[in-house]
Amino acid sequence: MEAITNFFHDLFGGNVVLATIIIAIVPLIELKGAIPFAMSQSLWGTASLNSWQALLYAFLGSIIVVPILALIFKPIYNYIKDKKFFKKIVHFFVGDIEKKSSEVDEKSQGKTDAKKLWLKIITVVLFVAFPVPLTGVWTGTCLAVLMGLNFWQTLLTVIIGNAICGVIVAFVCSIFPQAATILLIVFLGLIVLALIIKIILHIIKNKKGENQNV
Repeated sequence: MEAITNFFHDLFGGNVVLATIIIAIVPLIELKGAIPFAMSQSLWGTASLNSWQALLYAFLGSIIVVPILALIFKPIYNYIKDKKFFKKIVHFFVGDIEKKSSEVDEKSQGKTDAKKLWLKIITVVLFVAFPVPLTGVWTGTCLAVLMGLNFWQTLLTVIIGNAICGVIVAFVCSIFPQAATILLIVFLGLIVLALIIKIILHIIKNKKGENQNV
Protein backbone atom coordinates (compact mmCIF):
# COMPACT_ATOMS: atom_id res chain seq x y z
CA MET A 1 0.00 0.00 0.00
CA GLU A 2 2.91 2.33 0.73
CA ALA A 3 4.31 1.77 -2.76
CA ILE A 4 0.89 2.45 -4.31
CA THR A 5 0.49 5.59 -2.20
CA ASN A 6 3.91 6.87 -3.25
CA PHE A 7 3.10 6.12 -6.89
CA PHE A 8 -0.08 8.23 -6.87
CA HIS A 9 1.53 11.02 -4.87
CA ASP A 10 4.43 11.16 -7.30
CA LEU A 11 2.15 10.92 -10.32
CA PHE A 12 -0.26 13.65 -9.24
CA GLY A 13 1.98 15.66 -6.96
CA GLY A 14 -0.23 14.84 -4.00
CA ASN A 15 -3.15 16.67 -5.65
CA VAL A 16 -6.13 14.49 -4.76
CA VAL A 17 -8.58 16.66 -6.74
CA LEU A 18 -6.59 16.33 -9.97
CA ALA A 19 -6.09 12.62 -9.34
CA THR A 20 -9.82 12.08 -8.79
CA ILE A 21 -10.78 13.91 -11.99
CA ILE A 22 -8.27 11.97 -14.10
CA ILE A 23 -9.09 8.57 -12.55
CA ALA A 24 -12.79 9.22 -13.20
CA ILE A 25 -12.05 9.60 -16.93
CA VAL A 26 -10.52 6.12 -17.15
CA PRO A 27 -12.86 3.53 -18.78
CA LEU A 28 -14.24 0.85 -16.43
CA ILE A 29 -13.08 2.73 -13.31
CA GLU A 30 -14.95 5.99 -13.97
CA LEU A 31 -16.94 7.64 -11.20
CA LYS A 32 -17.67 4.38 -9.36
CA GLY A 33 -13.99 3.80 -8.64
CA ALA A 34 -12.93 7.44 -8.40
CA ILE A 35 -15.16 8.20 -5.39
CA PRO A 36 -13.69 5.60 -2.99
CA PHE A 37 -10.27 6.35 -4.51
CA ALA A 38 -10.60 10.01 -3.48
CA MET A 39 -11.92 9.09 -0.03
CA SER A 40 -9.23 6.53 0.73
CA GLN A 41 -7.31 7.65 3.81
CA SER A 42 -4.80 4.87 3.14
CA LEU A 43 -3.90 6.59 -0.14
CA TRP A 44 -4.31 10.27 0.75
CA GLY A 45 -4.21 10.49 4.55
CA THR A 46 -5.65 13.75 5.86
CA ALA A 47 -5.87 15.10 2.29
CA SER A 48 -8.57 12.56 1.38
CA LEU A 49 -11.89 14.05 0.30
CA ASN A 50 -15.24 13.62 1.99
CA SER A 51 -18.00 11.79 0.11
CA TRP A 52 -19.61 14.85 -1.47
CA GLN A 53 -16.31 16.41 -2.53
CA ALA A 54 -15.34 13.07 -4.05
CA LEU A 55 -18.71 12.90 -5.82
CA LEU A 56 -18.32 16.39 -7.28
CA TYR A 57 -14.83 15.91 -8.73
CA ALA A 58 -15.44 12.32 -9.83
CA PHE A 59 -18.64 13.42 -11.57
CA LEU A 60 -16.88 16.28 -13.36
CA GLY A 61 -14.08 13.99 -14.50
CA SER A 62 -16.35 11.19 -15.69
CA ILE A 63 -18.61 13.36 -17.86
CA ILE A 64 -15.72 14.92 -19.78
CA VAL A 65 -15.70 12.02 -22.24
CA VAL A 66 -19.48 12.01 -22.86
CA PRO A 67 -19.77 14.81 -25.48
CA ILE A 68 -16.58 13.66 -27.22
CA LEU A 69 -17.69 10.04 -27.40
CA ALA A 70 -21.21 11.03 -28.45
CA LEU A 71 -19.73 12.83 -31.46
CA ILE A 72 -17.03 10.39 -32.58
CA PHE A 73 -18.34 6.93 -31.67
CA LYS A 74 -20.85 6.42 -34.49
CA PRO A 75 -18.59 7.41 -37.43
CA ILE A 76 -15.68 5.36 -36.03
CA TYR A 77 -17.97 2.40 -35.33
CA ASN A 78 -19.51 2.51 -38.82
CA TYR A 79 -16.08 2.68 -40.42
CA ILE A 80 -14.40 -0.20 -38.60
CA LYS A 81 -17.26 -2.60 -37.72
CA ASP A 82 -17.05 -4.48 -41.06
CA LYS A 83 -13.28 -4.27 -41.44
CA LYS A 84 -11.82 -7.77 -41.11
CA PHE A 85 -8.96 -6.66 -38.84
CA PHE A 86 -11.26 -4.83 -36.38
CA LYS A 87 -14.38 -6.98 -36.60
CA LYS A 88 -13.56 -9.32 -33.70
CA ILE A 89 -12.29 -6.46 -31.56
CA VAL A 90 -15.46 -4.45 -32.16
CA HIS A 91 -17.63 -7.48 -31.43
CA PHE A 92 -15.81 -8.13 -28.14
CA PHE A 93 -16.11 -4.57 -26.85
CA VAL A 94 -19.43 -3.53 -28.40
CA GLY A 95 -21.23 -6.86 -28.84
CA ASP A 96 -23.15 -6.66 -25.56
CA ILE A 97 -24.12 -3.06 -26.25
CA GLU A 98 -25.34 -4.00 -29.73
CA LYS A 99 -27.40 -6.80 -28.20
CA LYS A 100 -28.92 -4.43 -25.63
CA SER A 101 -29.76 -1.93 -28.37
CA SER A 102 -31.45 -4.65 -30.44
CA GLU A 103 -33.51 -5.77 -27.42
CA VAL A 104 -34.77 -2.24 -26.88
CA ASP A 105 -35.64 -1.94 -30.58
CA GLU A 106 -37.68 -5.16 -30.34
CA LYS A 107 -39.53 -3.93 -27.25
CA SER A 108 -40.33 -0.62 -28.93
CA GLN A 109 -41.97 -2.17 -32.00
CA GLY A 110 -45.55 -1.04 -32.41
CA LYS A 111 -45.13 1.88 -29.97
CA THR A 112 -45.49 5.54 -30.84
CA ASP A 113 -42.37 7.60 -31.52
CA ALA A 114 -42.75 9.33 -28.15
CA LYS A 115 -42.96 6.01 -26.28
CA LYS A 116 -39.99 4.65 -28.22
CA LEU A 117 -37.96 7.70 -27.23
CA TRP A 118 -38.88 7.42 -23.55
CA LEU A 119 -38.07 3.71 -23.53
CA LYS A 120 -34.61 4.45 -24.91
CA ILE A 121 -34.05 7.31 -22.46
CA ILE A 122 -35.09 5.24 -19.44
CA THR A 123 -32.95 2.31 -20.63
CA VAL A 124 -29.82 4.46 -20.86
CA VAL A 125 -30.43 6.21 -17.54
CA LEU A 126 -30.88 2.91 -15.69
CA PHE A 127 -27.96 1.30 -17.51
CA VAL A 128 -25.57 4.06 -16.44
CA ALA A 129 -27.08 4.50 -12.96
CA PHE A 130 -26.57 0.88 -11.89
CA PRO A 131 -23.25 0.91 -9.94
CA VAL A 132 -21.62 -2.25 -11.27
CA PRO A 133 -18.59 -2.89 -13.53
CA LEU A 134 -18.93 -2.60 -17.33
CA THR A 135 -21.75 -0.07 -17.11
CA GLY A 136 -21.06 3.63 -17.00
CA VAL A 137 -20.61 6.72 -19.13
CA TRP A 138 -18.41 5.04 -21.75
CA THR A 139 -20.69 2.08 -22.47
CA GLY A 140 -23.82 4.13 -21.74
CA THR A 141 -22.89 6.75 -24.33
CA CYS A 142 -22.18 4.06 -26.92
CA LEU A 143 -25.54 2.43 -26.13
CA ALA A 144 -27.40 5.73 -26.48
CA VAL A 145 -25.75 6.44 -29.84
CA LEU A 146 -26.47 2.94 -31.18
CA MET A 147 -30.13 3.29 -30.17
CA GLY A 148 -30.39 6.45 -32.22
CA LEU A 149 -30.55 9.14 -29.54
CA ASN A 150 -29.27 12.48 -30.78
CA PHE A 151 -26.35 14.35 -29.23
CA TRP A 152 -28.32 16.30 -26.63
CA GLN A 153 -30.51 13.33 -25.70
CA THR A 154 -27.40 11.20 -25.25
CA LEU A 155 -25.69 13.88 -23.18
CA LEU A 156 -28.70 14.40 -20.91
CA THR A 157 -29.53 10.73 -20.31
CA VAL A 158 -25.95 9.68 -19.61
CA ILE A 159 -25.32 12.61 -17.26
CA ILE A 160 -28.54 11.91 -15.31
CA GLY A 161 -27.68 8.22 -15.00
CA ASN A 162 -24.14 9.07 -13.96
CA ALA A 163 -25.38 11.49 -11.31
CA ILE A 164 -27.69 8.82 -9.84
CA CYS A 165 -24.84 6.31 -9.80
CA GLY A 166 -22.55 8.84 -8.13
CA VAL A 167 -25.07 9.62 -5.40
CA ILE A 168 -25.50 5.90 -4.67
CA VAL A 169 -21.74 5.27 -4.46
CA ALA A 170 -21.11 8.44 -2.43
CA PHE A 171 -23.91 7.51 -0.02
CA VAL A 172 -22.48 4.03 0.55
CA CYS A 173 -19.00 5.47 1.04
CA SER A 174 -20.33 8.10 3.47
CA ILE A 175 -21.79 5.33 5.65
CA PHE A 176 -18.46 3.46 5.67
CA PRO A 177 -15.82 6.20 5.18
CA GLN A 178 -13.10 4.16 6.88
CA ALA A 179 -13.74 1.32 4.41
CA ALA A 180 -13.21 3.42 1.25
CA THR A 181 -9.97 1.61 0.43
CA ILE A 182 -11.63 -1.78 0.85
CA LEU A 183 -14.55 -0.69 -1.33
CA LEU A 184 -12.08 0.49 -3.99
CA ILE A 185 -10.21 -2.83 -3.92
CA VAL A 186 -13.48 -4.78 -4.10
CA PHE A 187 -14.65 -2.69 -7.05
CA LEU A 188 -11.37 -3.15 -8.92
CA GLY A 189 -11.58 -6.88 -8.22
CA LEU A 190 -15.09 -6.98 -9.64
CA ILE A 191 -13.87 -5.24 -12.79
CA VAL A 192 -11.18 -7.89 -13.27
CA LEU A 193 -13.69 -10.67 -12.58
CA ALA A 194 -16.24 -9.18 -15.00
CA LEU A 195 -13.59 -8.92 -17.73
CA ILE A 196 -12.47 -12.51 -17.19
CA ILE A 197 -16.07 -13.74 -17.40
CA LYS A 198 -16.63 -11.63 -20.52
CA ILE A 199 -13.53 -13.09 -22.18
CA ILE A 200 -14.53 -16.67 -21.29
CA LEU A 201 -18.08 -16.19 -22.60
CA HIS A 202 -16.70 -14.59 -25.76
CA ILE A 203 -14.39 -17.57 -26.36
CA ILE A 204 -17.22 -20.06 -25.73
CA LYS A 205 -19.52 -18.18 -28.10
CA ASN A 206 -16.88 -18.14 -30.83
CA LYS A 207 -16.24 -21.88 -30.37
CA LYS A 208 -19.95 -22.62 -30.72
CA GLY A 209 -20.10 -20.48 -33.85
CA GLU A 210 -17.12 -22.30 -35.36
CA ASN A 211 -18.66 -25.69 -34.56
CA GLN A 212 -21.96 -24.71 -36.17
CA ASN A 213 -20.16 -23.59 -39.31
CA VAL A 214 -18.27 -26.88 -39.64
